[in-house]
Amino acid sequence: IFGFGFGAGLLDPSMSRFIHIHLGLLGFMAMFIYGVSYHILPRFNAHPIKYPSLVGVQFYMVNLGLLGMIVFAYLDGIYGEGIAHAGFVISSAAEAIGIFIFAFNLVPVILPESTQSNAEQKPGIAPEIKTVRSANKNPAIKPDMKVAKALDDWPDLLEVFKANGFKALANRAARATFAKAVTISQACKIHGVNIEKFLIELNETVENGAPAPQQEKRQESPEKKAETAMAKGLKIERGEIATDETLIGSLLETYPESKSVFEKHYGSGCFSCPGQAFETIGQTAMMHGIAKETILGEVNDKIKAALDDGTKVS
Repeated sequence: IFGFGFGAGLLDPSMSRFIHIHLGLLGFMAMFIYGVSYHILPRFNAHPIKYPSLVGVQFYMVNLGLLGMIVFAYLDGIYGEGIAHAGFVISSAAEAIGIFIFAFNLVPVILPESTQSNAEQKPGIAPEIKTVRSANKNPAIKPDMKVAKALDDWPDLLEVFKANGFKALANRAARATFAKAVTISQACKIHGVNIEKFLIELNETVENGAPAPQQEKRQESPEKKAETAMAKGLKIERGEIATDETLIGSLLETYPESKSVFEKHYGSGCFSCPGQAFETIGQTAMMHGIAKETILGEVNDKIKAALDDGTKVS
């Protein structure tokens, strides 16, 4: 409403601009950030919010603060004097306190190591895990290893994870996202799994015959991956005539003379695109709005001219 009034010139520009901006930033964007942070960060870091009751306090503090700021700003409380100005200042302070509560609640979740209580460090109170009791003094699986790393190196461990309650890892999407961000230690905290027993089981599985870590695989170029995954056309050999199903990449490799046809109709920039490796003549013609017969005719003229007089064209 304020945005419309401001744009239509029905409201005071300076006041409606302030209200419109703060409704968007504090009323929508900030609340979105609060909600996502409270939901995601404790799960990713395996550290619960220390004072969950403050979440509700912060919610009402920031919303009442924002409402007060808008009302008193409309009453000229920003630059004016009297009750309107005092109300605006108090509302702004409430908003700031709410933001401080948010930071106070989330910093220990984000930086748990630097905010541990002294009780956790006192002698006689054992830390959650220091070592893994295993016959192997240098276990392959360690608490700080990412779940995805363990599963990539030893795929058979997936069954061990699932048997211990990590059933979400059966979902490939979970293995490709959350598993890459969470360590084994964090995952055990989230699911309430005994970390020491679980690590012993994982390491015993590895020691008793799980496949060794896979060697680093040779990385294929994006162009090669695209060609392998998406190429649906036909390759062309020397002596053959092109069809609308002929792959552009194969054509250019076999008959580089045909490049001038594509430069003429598509421009030289076409050859810096990885797509030419797996797109067909017919597909490119359609995308550029040119009849495929036109392209094919000129390409095959180039092919025939390039072939030796004694070569048969199939």
